[in-house]
Amino acid sequence: MDRIFLSGAVQNAPNVPDDVDPGYPTDGSSGGGIASTIPGAIWYNAVMMELINAIKGGGITPDRHDNAQLDAAIKAQIKTVNQALTDAVAQIQAKVAQVEVVPSGAIMFFPTSSSPNANWLICNGQAVSRSAYANLFSVIGTKYGSGNGSTTFNLPYLIDKTVWGGQSNVGEQRSAGLPNITGTFLNWTRGNASADGSFYVSDVTSRGLKGGSGGDEGRYHFDASRSNGIYGRSGTVQPPALVLLPCIHI
Repeated sequence: MDRIFLSGAVQNAPNVPDDVDPGYPTDGSSGGGIASTIPGAIWYNAVMMELINAIKGGGITPDRHDNAQLDAAIKAQIKTVNQALTDAVAQIQAKVAQVEVVPSGAIMFFPTSSSPNANWLICNGQAVSRSAYANLFSVIGTKYGSGNGSTTFNLPYLIDKTVWGGQSNVGEQRSAGLPNITGTFLNWTRGNASADGSFYVSDVTSRGLKGGSGGDEGRYHFDASRSNGIYGRSGTVQPPALVLLPCIHI
């Protein structure tokens, strides 16, 4: 499409008067008092230029032999907007992927054998760079080990360990321990061999003692599980547990 008129065309656009009030077209009155609206050169030029500018806005050069240019221009504009939206969404997604809402030093457990991404380090006590992990170092410092004493520091060691809640003693290492096991027994007594706690009596027999009267002799045994059923269930101190991978956020 282009500016083409077979007759009565001029080379200059019509002037739009500033002193004319906006209005609406009419079919005129039946009595003839109001004449029907006749579109003038200003209206034709306005419509034509709107269409031509829409074609140019789509990156198309007006062509008098092509009457599908307006359609092509609209589609081109839509494609441009769609591409811009696609690019914007991709940029937003990339920025969101970089956002970490987990603070440095947070420890979490994962059902995997390796850390989920580069923002997490396994809590295996390894020494890491103080400069490369400056945010983490500013939080935990040398609480879990000073590394080489100058350029590295140690991560917490949580492999085969449980976590214990605390506040003023955060970072404290605690060794394994169990309640003390105690028990008493009566070694020999006439007619009343007895024991309690982790000890128990079996094979009570009566024997005569030289130079005295007979008495009871008992075989005494020690079994911690008789004091608390937790003993004997494992070769080490082992509470019920689910093994997960401990990681600390950088």
